[in-house]
Amino acid sequence: MREEGDPHGDSLSALVRGDERVSAAGRLEIYANAYFYRILDCLRQDLPALAACLGDDGFHDLITAYLFRHPPRHPSLRHAGDRLAEFLADAAAEPFLRRCPFARDLARLEWALVDAFDANDAPTLSREALTRVAPEDWSTLCFVFHPSLRILDLHWPVDRVRDRWDRDGQVPTRLEPTPGSVCVWRRDERVFQRPIERPEGEALHLARSGASFATLCEQISRQVGDDAAPERAAALLSGWQGDGLLSGLQPLDQP
Repeated sequence: MREEGDPHGDSLSALVRGDERVSAAGRLEIYANAYFYRILDCLRQDLPALAACLGDDGFHDLITAYLFRHPPRHPSLRHAGDRLAEFLADAAAEPFLRRCPFARDLARLEWALVDAFDANDAPTLSREALTRVAPEDWSTLCFVFHPSLRILDLHWPVDRVRDRWDRDGQVPTRLEPTPGSVCVWRRDERVFQRPIERPEGEALHLARSGASFATLCEQISRQVGDDAAPERAAALLSGWQGDGLLSGLQPLDQP
């Protein structure tokens, strides 16, 4: 069934069958809308705090604008929102940032939670493994971090927004810009997040880049002084191991 004035009616009818109730174009529109709402529902589940901050209409409009700019590239809806934070840095997203100035940071954090949940499995380093390291070997050791670990440097304390949502299904009405860092990781099928102070954030970035424990201690010494450095380094290492951020140790020259 070809609609009046539709130049693509013949080719469309070859792909989609219409009838006396719904034309081919109408039927295709139903499928298109259903697909959009399926994506919208998936992203609302992945980004619940962002959806709550923007409201139903605002989130609907955001995802509509986002999908026009970044249509899905992967057959799995799991990846549909992987460029939303990128879109929120674009000038086209300015109306949404007026409503929720921290939307981009919140999208980054919530997507990191999704990524961490789906990251590859890996063993966690035991405390016993650390105690077995000979004293003379420590200086040349590097740390292997769990594949789920994400470190985000943010302009807004959006971890508070997500914490509030997880706690009672509410979001703050106001938030002051406060630069900081958050780490996200998975352990025992559960995803965690916590803010990290600048010295720890710098140490994590350095250690994940492949720096040796000796190099890490040198940086810590510049931050807190030579006398306090050993205790500080031991505390960081103990915390990373206890949280399950570490998967292993390897010599400096090993890939």
